[in-house]
Amino acid sequence: MLTLRSASAVAELAPSAGARLMRWSVAGRPVLHWPESADWSAPSKIRGGNPLLFPLIARTFQDGKIGFWRDLAGRVRPAPMHGLVRAARFDVVSQKVDRITMRIAWDRSMAEAWPFPFVLTVEYALQAEALSVAFTVENTGTDSMPYSVGNHFYFAMPAADRADWFLEGAFQSWARQDAEGRIVPAPAPEDGGALSAPDLVDLFHLGPPAGGVTLRNQKNGREVVFDWQTEEGGENPWYAVTTWTESRQSDFYCVEPWSALPDAVHNGMGLRRLSPGARETLRLRLTARGW
Repeated sequence: MLTLRSASAVAELAPSAGARLMRWSVAGRPVLHWPESADWSAPSKIRGGNPLLFPLIARTFQDGKIGFWRDLAGRVRPAPMHGLVRAARFDVVSQKVDRITMRIAWDRSMAEAWPFPFVLTVEYALQAEALSVAFTVENTGTDSMPYSVGNHFYFAMPAADRADWFLEGAFQSWARQDAEGRIVPAPAPEDGGALSAPDLVDLFHLGPPAGGVTLRNQKNGREVVFDWQTEEGGENPWYAVTTWTESRQSDFYCVEPWSALPDAVHNGMGLRRLSPGARETLRLRLTARGW
């Protein structure tokens, strides 16, 4: 585990376990949730920090059966939940007191599930109140490569306080994934986006506004502002923000910027493509105010 520091902010990461951002605190208060007893024998099951999702996000279905996808040649392949890197070993490329860059390269053990060679580089940079993450994806193969990339931020939030927290942003529409993997329209959230509302669980908030979105506690004024660097032409590379928690008693709530929706390798919703030899970077910054 490695530690970053900037003013009163501290972040801890585990490069050998999926480049997992474990903790992020500002002024001594945790912004992200991390369990007291994390089971490192099953890092993909740990509820905390920010697991990295790549090159698939969430649940992928083939003919209504979860965990599979069909490539353009018609071959059915395994599709692990949230992709291939959540628990994989990343190499540390560089580290400073307030910044770290980690990298993983495709190898033959991934070929059955994902036949596209790649290099994924992740950089975290810490400031007094802000945390930035940048994903650089490079296609090192000879074919055009589809991919999705996502975050899975577990925010520290006592279950009893959920009614005070709201996700604020002018989203374009909302959707869910049904039991057979189809993306279906959903109504706008009730209660103005309060995280206590049951309809926010597993909800895709589509078309995040270019100006960002805010996770705000309307009682004590604390907030986390999500800001993204738009691409050429002003397009936001983050296709959706997903809200999820495990149960009504969980002392965390997840707000997850994704570049695509689940099953994007089939439905194309937000799916990105890279030509052979090409690379691109997707950036995101979180600012914690009032901590």
